[in-house]
Amino acid sequence: MYYMLECLSPQDGYTALFDYEDDDPFRSWTLGSRFDSEPITPLQARLKMRKDSQLVELWKAPLPVMSIRLHKALLAAGVDNLDVYPIEFLDPKTGKVYSDYLAFNLIGVIAAADLANSDFHAFDSGNRALDFNSLSIEQGKTKSALMFRLAEATNGIVVHESIKHYLESSGIDTLTFLPPENWAG
Repeated sequence: MYYMLECLSPQDGYTALFDYEDDDPFRSWTLGSRFDSEPITPLQARLKMRKDSQLVELWKAPLPVMSIRLHKALLAAGVDNLDVYPIEFLDPKTGKVYSDYLAFNLIGVIAAADLANSDFHAFDSGNRALDFNSLSIEQGKTKSALMFRLAEATNGIVVHESIKHYLESSGIDTLTFLPPENWAG
């Protein structure tokens, strides 16, 4: 079984936001392909913190970022298709710099949506960009991948149940693993 990986707002407060300007405006962090040119590291981002904002394990936008702790757990669980880049978050209010995060490029896109059993809106006639209200994953199309981007909606990060169980047993309890049928994206 597969799940859609999310990191929803914390119970107490809100997810900290950040601004980031890529050094290459043509680089895509969500297409699942390796970059032609490596980004300049460490990447620099500016936090937009409110009094009740919190840093979290995972952001999907404006740039995919995860904690070093999450990256280590994913590697230990067998995920081997992440290209990672050091990132520094600057809190302009305090001047504090957080450097225990990594921007990531998840390599691998798989067309695993069972469109006959999914609820979606197509943005073009070729079904290349879909907006899902509910997703069904065709297990036979996943190639037993542990973690990948969904080809039909590359904002969707799909993880195998073994990854979910490993992360939860490792004490990482701030992520949300949505059954595909409950995912919108």
